[in-house]
Amino acid sequence: MDKQAQIAYFEGLLAQHGANYLALDWNSTESQRLRFKILKELFLYGKKASGISLLDVGCGLGDLYGFFKADGLLNRNKISYAGYDISPKLVEAAKKRYPDAKFEVKDVIEERHVPKFDYIICSGVFNIRTTDRLDHLDFVKEMMFRLYDLCSYGVGLNFLSEGGLPTASAADLASGRYFFFNPEEILSYSRFITTRYIIRHDYHPGDFTLYLLK
Repeated sequence: MDKQAQIAYFEGLLAQHGANYLALDWNSTESQRLRFKILKELFLYGKKASGISLLDVGCGLGDLYGFFKADGLLNRNKISYAGYDISPKLVEAAKKRYPDAKFEVKDVIEERHVPKFDYIICSGVFNIRTTDRLDHLDFVKEMMFRLYDLCSYGVGLNFLSEGGLPTASAADLASGRYFFFNPEEILSYSRFITTRYIIRHDYHPGDFTLYLLK
């Protein structure tokens, strides 16, 4: 991943659209919430469901925190939340939206001394490609291993799926900025990380979620 290109891309969207879902390149708030609903099932599959520490990697504007708070999940599951993002301007906007949450500018790959969390969620981080295909896949694999190492119970990640290619717009395909993953390829990586994994490809034709469990 070209880190500076990634930051510039999303901060450009933030400047253009303001602090809403368009700044994160989501199609709608509904599709964003759908992904969050699937990701929260990580707590069902993991071995700990209450009194948990949660890290949101690529937290963006803090929407996952807002979703969990509105859903009552923060109190119900006694979640201690932290959000990391590589974009200073997104983190600044997240802090303004949710001053009661903890957000930091942090790159978990570059910074080796990152505390462990019970669960880690990573939503939408892999969708935008700023390098060639092989470099992007290397980045994804490195992140999968790193996040699994940082968690005590499990990681939830989502990916754009090749299953969505037939319905993708010609403009999106021509731009080359979106990366559509082969679910079987991601599963093959997962088997090098853990023997406990679950893939969900039933909630959206163009998206799938992976849980890596300890």
